[in-house]
Amino acid sequence: MKSLPAFVLAVLAFTSLSVAAPIIREPGAIYLSDFGQKPLKLKVLNASAPCYFDVGLTRFAGTLRFPQIVQVEAVTDTACRIRGNAQQGGVAAWVAYDQLEPLPDGLLVNLKKSEERRHIVEALIAKNEVAIGMTSDEVSRSLGKPQKKTNRASKEGTEQIWEFIKYELVPQTTYAPGVTQTVIPPNKPGKPGSVVTQSGMYANTIYVKVPVGTLKVTFKDNIVETLDQTEGTLASGGQVSVVIPPLNVYW
Repeated sequence: MKSLPAFVLAVLAFTSLSVAAPIIREPGAIYLSDFGQKPLKLKVLNASAPCYFDVGLTRFAGTLRFPQIVQVEAVTDTACRIRGNAQQGGVAAWVAYDQLEPLPDGLLVNLKKSEERRHIVEALIAKNEVAIGMTSDEVSRSLGKPQKKTNRASKEGTEQIWEFIKYELVPQTTYAPGVTQTVIPPNKPGKPGSVVTQSGMYANTIYVKVPVGTLKVTFKDNIVETLDQTEGTLASGGQVSVVIPPLNVYW
């Protein structure tokens, strides 16, 4: 069987990469899709701009077509992951910054702050906790749907209050008379076994949901502004956490 020409293999590789292959996240890279921002597009500056499969820019993937505008998917301090067209076909690869027009002012700084915030918020959500500065979507992911929602209007604007009730499963054991029967196997094959009947008081344990605390979350402009907690706090250690509100990463 004849092997396929090298240029055909290259086209197949690029097609597979751009259409079907999932994104392999590079450690230390910040992915713009994590922040739900509008797509960032940049112009290719050089006619021979190389792109690479890895963030270290060591595995050559091809040469970007020129001129064109590519879409940025992720960034590091030294390169960004783009999706565009190379000479061999569609490509999703890493490109050095000097091959593209400059990033918007403050973008990389804001992305780093947003990535740090994202890790903090994800850790809170994993522990079913909330913090001042979280969004309503993040609170829902952490605590689920509130038992009660209230709107409050004032001269400062409209606030929305979500109320959550924390429950614990408390065991309750009752005792009642009962009978048990135990079958004893026969001593010899072919002989009938015997049944031993015992009566007495037997325990039955059930678990009852008991409210042990409440949490009122007040939102202003969709951001948590205050937390009002009772006994049985929903935050570990009774401490109120604060995170920075989501940043407008770029515009």
